[in-house]
Amino acid sequence: MGSVHKVRLQDASRLKSLLNCETAVAVENKIRGKTIYTDDNYEVLSFCTFTSSHAVIIRFKGNVNSGFTDDLLKFFFFEKNVYKVSVIIPVDDNKSEEVLVNNGFMQEAVLHDELYIDDSFKDAGLFYITVPMYRKYNVGFIPFQRGIIAVRGGVDYVDSVSFLRFDETPTDRYLKLCADFCGLMKNGRMRPRGDVYYKDYEADDCPAEVMRAVKEIKEYLYKERMTFDISIRLPKTSDFRSSVWDIIKKIPYGYTRSYEDIALELTGGNKKEARKLTRAVGHACSENPVPIIIPCHRVIGKDGKLVGFTGGVEFKDFLLTHELFAALPLA
Repeated sequence: MGSVHKVRLQDASRLKSLLNCETAVAVENKIRGKTIYTDDNYEVLSFCTFTSSHAVIIRFKGNVNSGFTDDLLKFFFFEKNVYKVSVIIPVDDNKSEEVLVNNGFMQEAVLHDELYIDDSFKDAGLFYITVPMYRKYNVGFIPFQRGIIAVRGGVDYVDSVSFLRFDETPTDRYLKLCADFCGLMKNGRMRPRGDVYYKDYEADDCPAEVMRAVKEIKEYLYKERMTFDISIRLPKTSDFRSSVWDIIKKIPYGYTRSYEDIALELTGGNKKEARKLTRAVGHACSENPVPIIIPCHRVIGKDGKLVGFTGGVEFKDFLLTHELFAALPLA
């Protein structure tokens, strides 16, 4: 635990920077928990910083709106890097309570005489949600022989597939928070290979398209599937990179192509120009956000070497070997 000391006048500039405030009055309001933001729909009562995470307390004006609540959660979780959002509502506001529960909130406490309404103090319900509890965008984890596959996305799309090693600490903060929430971490690391927790673990309560992707990737790992029917959302990128990904999508299960093969297709068979593009093709493969679904593991060096893969060469080797020795019945 870090040391604790009193705040002094000379700390003012540091506090302004830490709390993202322009004035000393704003700093005081944040420290004292006063309203620090307000509009026609809600007011933010506090925005507390805890190391690299944050917590927000919100009080709505009137009934809570479902669509507005969802937009607000996305804003705090994915734009402001907030870990926990708490909401205060009148204890008898059943409509707002229903909206919060439907959005994944849980009741944390009843606050006595917390709200001043109609010239009297009234009790309030305190509800909370943390970023791993948010179910309209989340992560599905798939333990397998070499590690854990993390599938990330929303209700109708997947936008990321990544690989985690046993006994490692994820570098992606969001993946780390979600893995820890699911019990897949122990002592700050992914559970080691052979941990009994993996045996019974099943991803559940994830957004619909993430659950579909988890199911299909499992079938792929069980040698029950060769192609995928998953809706993906790719980031805005260059035409060149998109063209590389489009070619990779067409590489059949169990086959490989070299980076130069792809460069040749892009240049219409011009070997001289293709050699200039080979490295760029490799870079485009490394930027593929959804490996396995866009099977960049099937792209290898001209000499057959397994070079370059976002998850690590050991995962690329596993996937290629898995496909090579798959014995699926012909349709």
